[in-house]
Amino acid sequence: MKVRDRLEAVEVQCPKCKNTKIIYIPKEAIPKCESCNVTMVIKELLDEGKSY
Repeated sequence: MKVRDRLEAVEVQCPKCKNTKIIYIPKEAIPKCESCNVTMVIKELLDEGKSY
């Protein structure tokens, strides 16, 4: 399996209304917000094994 073929979970957020959604890159494109129709931005990469 190539590194690029691996799916990465990403949390995206609308810059206007702060609505969030989890998508998988590169399988899904970055969506537009359903209520604002603005392209969402990446908020956080969701990696396993985080430590705070």
